[in-house]
Amino acid sequence: MNNTLSEWLVRYRLPLLIISVLVIALASYGGTKLTAKSDYTIFFEKDNPQRVANEFIQSEFSSSDNVLFLINPNNGDTFTPENLAAIEELTEKSWLIPYSQRVDSITNFQHTFVDEDDLLVEDLFHNALEMNEEEILLRKTIALKEPLLVKRLVSPSGHVSAVNVQINFGETDQTKETPVIITAVEKLRAEFEAKHPNLDVLITGVIPLNNAFNDMPQQDSQTLIPLMFLVILVLLGLMLRSPSSIFVTVLIIIVSVISAVSTQGWLGIPINSINYAASIIILTLAVADCVHILSHYLTSMRKGQSKVDAMISSLDVNLMPVFLTSLTTAIGFLSMQSSDSPPFRELGLISAIGVTFAFMFSLTVLPQMAIWLTRRAPKLDTQRTAFYSHIADFTVKYPRALFYGSLVVAVACISFVGQNELNDDNFGYFTEEIEVRRAADFAEENLTGVNILEYAIESGEMNGVNNPEFLRKVDSFVEWYRQQDNVTHVFAFTDIMKRLNRNMNNDDPSFYHLPENQELASQYQLLYEMSLPFGMDLNNQINLNKSALRITVSIEDAKAKELLSMEAKAQQWFKENAPDLQADGASPSMMFAAMGQRNINSMIDGTVIATILISLILVFTLGSWKMGMLSIIPNAFPAAIMLGIWGFFVGEVNLAVAVVFGITLGIVVDDTVHFMAKYLRGYKLSNGDSEKAIHYAFEHVGAALVTTTVVLALGFGMLALSEFNVNGILGIMVSMTIVIALVFDFLFLPTMMVMLKNFIHPTIKKESTSAPDVPIPTEAA
Repeated sequence: MNNTLSEWLVRYRLPLLIISVLVIALASYGGTKLTAKSDYTIFFEKDNPQRVANEFIQSEFSSSDNVLFLINPNNGDTFTPENLAAIEELTEKSWLIPYSQRVDSITNFQHTFVDEDDLLVEDLFHNALEMNEEEILLRKTIALKEPLLVKRLVSPSGHVSAVNVQINFGETDQTKETPVIITAVEKLRAEFEAKHPNLDVLITGVIPLNNAFNDMPQQDSQTLIPLMFLVILVLLGLMLRSPSSIFVTVLIIIVSVISAVSTQGWLGIPINSINYAASIIILTLAVADCVHILSHYLTSMRKGQSKVDAMISSLDVNLMPVFLTSLTTAIGFLSMQSSDSPPFRELGLISAIGVTFAFMFSLTVLPQMAIWLTRRAPKLDTQRTAFYSHIADFTVKYPRALFYGSLVVAVACISFVGQNELNDDNFGYFTEEIEVRRAADFAEENLTGVNILEYAIESGEMNGVNNPEFLRKVDSFVEWYRQQDNVTHVFAFTDIMKRLNRNMNNDDPSFYHLPENQELASQYQLLYEMSLPFGMDLNNQINLNKSALRITVSIEDAKAKELLSMEAKAQQWFKENAPDLQADGASPSMMFAAMGQRNINSMIDGTVIATILISLILVFTLGSWKMGMLSIIPNAFPAAIMLGIWGFFVGEVNLAVAVVFGITLGIVVDDTVHFMAKYLRGYKLSNGDSEKAIHYAFEHVGAALVTTTVVLALGFGMLALSEFNVNGILGIMVSMTIVIALVFDFLFLPTMMVMLKNFIHPTIKKESTSAPDVPIPTEAA
């Protein structure tokens, strides 16, 4: 029996411990280089088509990054002198917010009218407390008929209004300056509400959204990691009943997490709202190696072996399965490198590094620490041999029913996979506990849609925005969009031109149309722009050389499929009505909508490659191509079963679903590897008796599999408590898959061994073996 490596690891445990301490120190220094970056752009490559289109619009026109104050009067009427005066005040003070470029509200809306031959432009409401009731009513009527205001800055009934603050960072670091802006915004809101207690203010917009992305890692780390540590301590106490073993396991967890996360600093990977979850993932995965090694170690000590011999015996039994599970888990995480979204690739890479560290420290730190600290083995049978022997009896007694029953249930569940619909929503990524989400929901219910599509429509010539033919085509596109379901508002320069044409014709409603010639349109635009106050120019709608117009479409109740469908309809309209003006819809909402499906397609390739690699590894290491191939079934089915159950009960997924197979593939293989390794060992020890081999596997690995499954399921389940729904749904899905994998491995895998034993072991020689390939631990005596 060859136990050279196990003996070597124990013999040189002290030098190995010292080397590991140096490795930990070196890796940890990378923690000083860690940075953070968590605006929405982290999800997209710089050459992502939707990101490129969105950034083109931002560069051609003014930035659309914004803070939106939603103002909800307790009396349900925006148009009272007191409420209007308060909105005036908030509008004025919003100009002082850092990086504020433009502020829009109903009070500073640039109302146009003609006095004799002069075009005059003024704030719609100014010094509202001095305005009489008749004048306020007149201007309220104007506001509620103005297409640039209604369902954008004021509700149709006037019960809710908004102040929109446009932010332009320029070349400044957004990650560093976003909290500065939010601090100023929160201070302004607090002062405003204290002065005007009859007005409730909610805050949403792109800047608060970015800040929410930025806050998630810190908030979740402060709550989820301590909670997970508590859960692990409780479970390890119940499983191992050894304070020293619990301490050693926690030590391995801590150094694995610190080393892996600090490696991000060396690699120059900023912490963000996705990859921070690697610490929670590593924290749970590191437990598995320790539990398998320490469980067998304590059992061997309980049966009379010395600490050194018990450690050698444990490593001899577990070294290959632990290596295989660590390798396959790392491969599963590395399959995420095919993801189209950088944070998920980073999550996979850091998790794979953490798994590698955990494996290494389990072999180099754990043996010395366990031998140093363990005084005696617990009296309790930590492997719960009798209980798992009963489970083995059950599977051996009813193999046919369990085998076919498991397959029927699996196929039935998998049949509902198609019920899932990919529906990403960038505000919906957060729970309702986060204000930016609550405010977005409130805006959609009372004011406007928070998801937008923007178009930069080129005329093809300088000053072409005043070309009557171009304006008519753009106006047709705008009016078409206004007829579409769920479209709450379309912001377009053509509405200003119509209003100016009416103004210049004695405000005759019949002249509310576009100017008839380019000279007239150019004059109107020039007069209007010359009359605008500083900061209220047309750069948010017209580019510098006046060759393109920006159209902004607000859509309510819009998730990924609705946005993609809307954009497809818009492209069809261009194709049929104005192919020369065709432009791609762009926005952060569109970026996320398109990302989901592309991420799934890219992850399929990675998952297929990982599955093939893992299967080949199992073929070679298990010494049987048949068992290696059969292992694909219990490895691939759990995630598919989970998606089927999800499709039946929920039916809606976000971009997190793309990486579920990558994360779970390597993890669920762990159960299969440990069970098959113990099965093959039992098969040799029993001289080819598959039923005894199943008993051996259940009795010697069943408890450890249950413990690691509970730890892993609860560990990933902790992510469900995150206020970031991408991680929350990911945690739930992975937890479900891990639990399903254990049930499937307990009910299907052993019965498959029994049902297919003649295929797996075509020649069974009933002969005694004087010395198996590996040493028989004391439990076999």
